[in-house]
Order: sequence, then structure tokens, then C-alpha cells
Amino acid sequence: MDRLGPQPLVSIVIPTVPDDKHIQECVDHIKRSTYQNYEILIINESKERSYQRNVGIKKSKGKYLLWLDSDMMISPMLIEDCVSQMEADEAVWKKITMTNKLSTLRPMIGMYIPERIVTKGWFGKLRDWERQFYTGTLVDVMRFVRLEGCPLFDETLHGVEDSHWERQFPDGPKGISNYSFNHHDKVDLFKYLAKKAYYAKCLPAYKLKNPNDKLLTFKYRCWDVFVQESKWKRFLSRPDLAFQVFILLFIRGIIAIYQEAKYK
Repeated sequence: MDRLGPQPLVSIVIPTVPDDKHIQECVDHIKRSTYQNYEILIINESKERSYQRNVGIKKSKGKYLLWLDSDMMISPMLIEDCVSQMEADEAVWKKITMTNKLSTLRPMIGMYIPERIVTKGWFGKLRDWERQFYTGTLVDVMRFVRLEGCPLFDETLHGVEDSHWERQFPDGPKGISNYSFNHHDKVDLFKYLAKKAYYAKCLPAYKLKNPNDKLLTFKYRCWDVFVQESKWKRFLSRPDLAFQVFILLFIRGIIAIYQEAKYK
């Protein structure tokens, strides 16, 4: 990491539940980080994830905020890479604004972190393959941001609160970490669909709050994210997995339509 000054504090917020079987492994991976100026806030409030994240944001003291779930294990270089990119970008932005007061450039808002699904079995491999198309798109969500000006999560939304939270940030550049985290969610097909059904209950409210969100369009969600920026080559390289992803998207679409009609 380029030493641009004192290492800024990073606040790491992790919502959890009683008797969480993953939290210790999550913390152990953080402790192996090459970047050591951090605080870990484990929030166990026995409430929805959005509420717990807000508790963590309010208690955080760092310059930067990294939020994880307890079943996510970060790469050792991840925090250092995110801080390095954000600090370097801020230094460039300050230099430009000092010499050009009329500059409309904005500093980097935050960082996307590539996610790898490491659940065993064919379904875990399918989700991991699908997830790689989403990094840095509207389907993804920043997990590393500046604490100053960071909005709170909408506690009335569940599942889609991530996307709504990101939409509250001002427009500006966003980075992508060179390092990833592993997601050990151990969710099979049936648990996955049940979770999507629960999250879909909040889609009508999300649409009211974000009526022009491209993420809600069929074209973007089921086509653009798989073909933009030459990703179509990777998508077509595995027609077997591509077909299964489209089946999964179709089922999720039916669930969303049903839940939306049910809760109107």
C-alpha cells in the first residue's frame, strides 16, 4: 500500500444472530488482514439486518465503513486494497480541486467487492457463476464506503434494502476491489427460493421509492448484466449454465409477480 499518510480507521460492521456458527470464522479472517487499523462492530440485536446495520453505522468511528454478513470471509489484502484505492483517488481529487475550483469531479464514493459463493454442490456452483456477472452493476452493492455522509438503511425494506441504500448516495465514481470475499451461506435451492419470496414482499415499496431504477426492468436485470462489456462471451461459453440461470431468473420473476399481486 502507498503510504499517503496515517492509516485511516476502518469500521467493520457485522450483523449476527444468537449462536451464530459463522461469526468466529468471519472475525478470524479479518484478523489475518494485512491492514490492521480497524474496529469490528458485531451487532446482535435479534432484529432485521437493516436495523442492525444502522446500529453499526451509528456506532462506527472510522473514516471508512466496511459492512459484511457473518458468513462472509474476506481476502487478507481486501481492506488494504480498498483503503489504498480510496485514499489515492481522494489525493488526486484534492489536487485537482486545489488547482481548478470549477472542477465538477467528485471523489470515489465507494468500492464494490467481488463475491464468490463457496456453497458446495451444483446449486452453489451455479450461483457463483451467475454472481460473477453482477460485480459492479446495479445488481451489486458497495460494501466499502466513506462513513461521512453515509446514509442509513431503510428499516422497512428487507432484502432490497441494499439496493435502496446505495441509491441514496450522490452520483460519483465507484471502484472495484482487486480482491474478493467468500460467501459461505450454505443455502440450497429451496431455502434460496423461500428467501427470495420473503424479499419480494418489499418489491412494491421499493418500486415506489425508486420508480426509475433500471434494476427493475426486465432488459437490464435479465439481459444487459450478462452481455455488457463483452461478458456475453463468458455467458455463451457455458450454455448449460446459461440455460439454468435463465430458468432461475424465470422462477424468481414468477415469485416476484405473485408476491407483488398478493401485497397490493
